[in-house]
Amino acid sequence: MTHTVRKPSLRSTLTTLAVCATLSVAAAGAAGGAAPRDAAAFGVSSDRAAELVRTHVLAAADGRSFRIADLKGVTVVNFWASWCAPCRRELPRLAALDRELRSSGGRVVAISIDEDRRNAERFLRANAPSLGVAFDGPEALARSLDLRNVPCTIVLDRSGAIAYVTARSDERGLADLADAVRRVSAGQPVALEGGAR
Repeated sequence: MTHTVRKPSLRSTLTTLAVCATLSVAAAGAAGGAAPRDAAAFGVSSDRAAELVRTHVLAAADGRSFRIADLKGVTVVNFWASWCAPCRRELPRLAALDRELRSSGGRVVAISIDEDRRNAERFLRANAPSLGVAFDGPEALARSLDLRNVPCTIVLDRSGAIAYVTARSDERGLADLADAVRRVSAGQPVALEGGAR
């Protein structure tokens, strides 16, 4: 008799990884240690990830298609989902960061990986109605990147290279992200990776 092994959905895989990352941070905090750093936010190289993120065609909330490569300035790309509790904390802060970035020609693009776009739209209206959003689903760019965490935030410098990556959505992580974005905008170097939640 043969058993069919079902491949887990991206949502269930990311949910499991998010729970593991949260438990790891809690354990490290309880032991007095620092939060672990992300070994890799995705399963492809940084160069390949940057290429995929820049060239993938996304659907904006208004129905138009665009690519990150079409945008100018520093771009913050955030992967989120309506079922992701940490996303509720960070989307309003990302909307504020977007307003700050726009003054220098940059922007934040929040990419929903929800299977049901209506869930994402409801979530967005409640948590960050002014944020620029793309709807991409779980099987498109997130799958191509072999995305390991949600939320996951990538900062691309003006040349389109990945300058910073983080899966943190706590206060410290969001402050570190804002600092990294300001440094990248000013042409200053930053450590490539932030930590896990």
